[in-house]
Amino acid sequence: MNKFLKFAYISTLATYLVIFLGGLVRVSGAGLGCPDWPRCFGRWFPPTSVNQLPPDIDPSLFNFTLAWIEYVNRLGGVALGILILVLAFLALTKARQYPRLLYPTLATLVLVAFQGWQGGQVVASELEPLFVSVHMGLAFIIVSILIYVTQQAYYIVKPEEEKDAVYPGKTDRWIVLLWILTFIQIVMGTEIRSTVEILQKEFPLLSESEYLGKVGIVSHLHTFLGIVIAIGAWQTAGKILRTAKNPSSLVKQASWGLMAIVALQVLVGALLMIVGLPEMMQVFHLWLASLLVGTLLILFSALKQYGRKL
Repeated sequence: MNKFLKFAYISTLATYLVIFLGGLVRVSGAGLGCPDWPRCFGRWFPPTSVNQLPPDIDPSLFNFTLAWIEYVNRLGGVALGILILVLAFLALTKARQYPRLLYPTLATLVLVAFQGWQGGQVVASELEPLFVSVHMGLAFIIVSILIYVTQQAYYIVKPEEEKDAVYPGKTDRWIVLLWILTFIQIVMGTEIRSTVEILQKEFPLLSESEYLGKVGIVSHLHTFLGIVIAIGAWQTAGKILRTAKNPSSLVKQASWGLMAIVALQVLVGALLMIVGLPEMMQVFHLWLASLLVGTLLILFSALKQYGRKL
């Protein structure tokens, strides 16, 4: 079971890395850095110069940096698929007696395979927004299942972890509300990003702040909801740390992590509004949102399934 827990943990971290790479692809415009799939300009490794392009490929389509950003993202997806395959094998051989580990792990394997296929459809559709959104949504579902599996394996390995824990009542409900609001926030952020991309094509001479101004009410709602989530997360995490009796080390770490993540998210969001829309800040903004979703899931599972209530 220790080996299963180790691979589940590694797979979860790898998924977050792939989400980060996917965000980098999105904001850099590298989604079509390799215009074909699964190859890149007809090669298994991206070309390093125009001279290596197939004769039927327009050289103007080739951008060395974008091609390699997209290719590294694909390599990350393949590596993740291998990790999930190993995890599924361990689930079948080491954790068959634990349905809460076996079935979610097998479901994750199916979803990762589908995600790989759907990535090809994203390229074939030339980055149709709906396909891109589905691709991102699947990534969040996969990492959520892996977090659940990893946490369940953790409690099997350490059954005494929550034995004496007593948590404040109804806090798990507030965590669910925060999770829903965070999901809405992510959807709005994606909408803002898509709108800005359209505006950049229509009005190439505008500044970044002017683009945000033209987004309209969605941008203001995004900011307001971000503040609400930050305040709610701080209050929830603070309440757990102040009032819980004998909380597990996992819950304490997740509570402090939640406070740190929302603080960083507010800082990055403020910088995006002040200095414009730097690409790497956009990547970190989305990635921090994915970490926030994961941390809330850890707290919800711990408070809902384990420990008594005050």
